[in-house]
Amino acid sequence: MYPQPPELEANPTQPPARIRLLIVDDHTIFRQGLRSMLDREPTVDVVGEAATPDEAVAAVAASHPDIVLLDLRLGGDSEAEGLTLCETITRRFPLVGVLVVTTFLTDRLVTDAIRKGAKGYVLKDVDAVQLLQSIAAVRRGESAFDSHAAAVVVRTLSQRSNPPAGATLTAREREILQLVAQGLSNREIGARLYISETTVKFHVHNVMDKMKVRRRAELVFQAGRLGLL
Repeated sequence: MYPQPPELEANPTQPPARIRLLIVDDHTIFRQGLRSMLDREPTVDVVGEAATPDEAVAAVAASHPDIVLLDLRLGGDSEAEGLTLCETITRRFPLVGVLVVTTFLTDRLVTDAIRKGAKGYVLKDVDAVQLLQSIAAVRRGESAFDSHAAAVVVRTLSQRSNPPAGATLTAREREILQLVAQGLSNREIGARLYISETTVKFHVHNVMDKMKVRRRAELVFQAGRLGLL
């Protein structure tokens, strides 16, 4: 076999391929700021941006990123669109890793994101070094969680083997639970506590998740059985 000419020989000093990123967030300022920071990093290459689920799916198909940095709240007061998009991307493009980069963190959101296929979950206040470490971990096929999300994962895993309990309810959740037991609607609870109906609904959903029930009647029954009322 003839030796390869020098120009065809592998170059052991050649740097590894840069990680291709797509940023999905409905806030233009955040997208531009994140892109400006990442564009200075030699290990990554931002190949596109998107603000809506439709734009995101089209951008993934066109730019073939390695990782999608995904905000879960893409307009409105719900993370439903972001979670659905996460599932769509991971189902249609199985080689693409999804790293959630968002402002909101609850046990439900972290576990739902994982169920939808996300490989990592970090809050937007994460520093640049940790974000880059998370990106690199997802690219290697590993999971990546900041300290807050990691605590949720550990807590959720530990709760799977334990019976339902109220020990993890926050003070606000206990307060709302008491009012639910009194038969108040979400709107009436919001008026009583000076918070929005959407916020009440959010807390009630979390309490139901923690108590492992799906209906308000079950919630009141379970809370009474556990001595929380």
